[in-house]
Amino acid sequence: MLKQVYVNKTVLEAARERIEFIFDEFENIVVSISGGKDSTVLAHLTLVEANKRDRRIGLFFLDEEVVYDSTVEQIEYLMNLYPQNTIPLWFQIEFHLTNATSYQEGQLICWERGKHKVWMRSKKPYAIQHKPWDKAHETIRNKDKGFGFYDAIENFQRSRPDTAFLVGLRATESPNRWRAVSKNPGYKNIYWSTDIGNGSHTLYPLYDWNFHDIWKYIYDYKLRYSRIYDYMWRKGMNFQDIRVSSLIHEKSFHALVELPEFEPKTYDRLLKRLKGISIGHIYGKDARMLQARKLPKNHKSWREYRDFLLKTYPDPDKKHIFERRFSKQLDNDYVARQQCRQLILNDYENNLPVDNKPDPRIETIKKWRAIL
Repeated sequence: MLKQVYVNKTVLEAARERIEFIFDEFENIVVSISGGKDSTVLAHLTLVEANKRDRRIGLFFLDEEVVYDSTVEQIEYLMNLYPQNTIPLWFQIEFHLTNATSYQEGQLICWERGKHKVWMRSKKPYAIQHKPWDKAHETIRNKDKGFGFYDAIENFQRSRPDTAFLVGLRATESPNRWRAVSKNPGYKNIYWSTDIGNGSHTLYPLYDWNFHDIWKYIYDYKLRYSRIYDYMWRKGMNFQDIRVSSLIHEKSFHALVELPEFEPKTYDRLLKRLKGISIGHIYGKDARMLQARKLPKNHKSWREYRDFLLKTYPDPDKKHIFERRFSKQLDNDYVARQQCRQLILNDYENNLPVDNKPDPRIETIKKWRAIL
């Protein structure tokens, strides 16, 4: 569990000091933006400091194509907030993105050449539309899956040496990711940073902000934000569910449920762009099925249900990924229920990892039997 230590300083004061330090230390600064609340606040704080110093910073947005119109509008707003201090790095390049809503079309090639007629929208005239790095030195994590989202980010960062890349990661929202990036100091004994090589570092100036700090800053400085948040709030969603994210990854099903109501034109274009969207929209309404909480009545155990899902899995190229992964895990109902969830959500990338341990219910029963 992350421990919070309070000091005689507000998180806003601390963030401003961190950003001032970054400007003192680095000539080249790039802020990653997604159209969400955290990156909006980080971009504004950094742009204000850039304006004070009469400097220019990059705003980097890797466009996944299949995003809310509201996200596109927010990115445009940020790119034009301080135009004299902004280097627009709006990337609309071809890369692979997991489509968890379909077994038949498990990958979307964003901005695929030759398919401009079915793109979600046209490219921006000022966008970067071709990879700006040397393709001879391009790296790909998994060549079977092709050039993906994180490959694009890593190759972009590698192409810009001696650069500070600012990311709006907050410890309270992503504790596991925060632990992973803060194990060791990345730059000059600073634990809110990561050394990524080539003289470049990723830094997290908002790491100690919470949900309320972000919204207070947006309110106090009258910043525009994605109207998705207003819609989600009116729908009564929990704080942890109120977020801007991809429309087609393994956690996107709830977004697809609300999309026809919130952005009907986006939903209509998405239906034409990809297979599986309508199914994702329907299944997303049943939380019990998505979470594999209730065993279907035609199956006696989660293991039996898992075997059925594996047997009927329609994509032979990905089926072996699940089979190989499951063969290394325990064979009990506790693990099998989680494996069923991965199969239902088409999570062949293992983004929702299985808690591979003995069934706690069985262990509890054994404990009480020994006592009684």
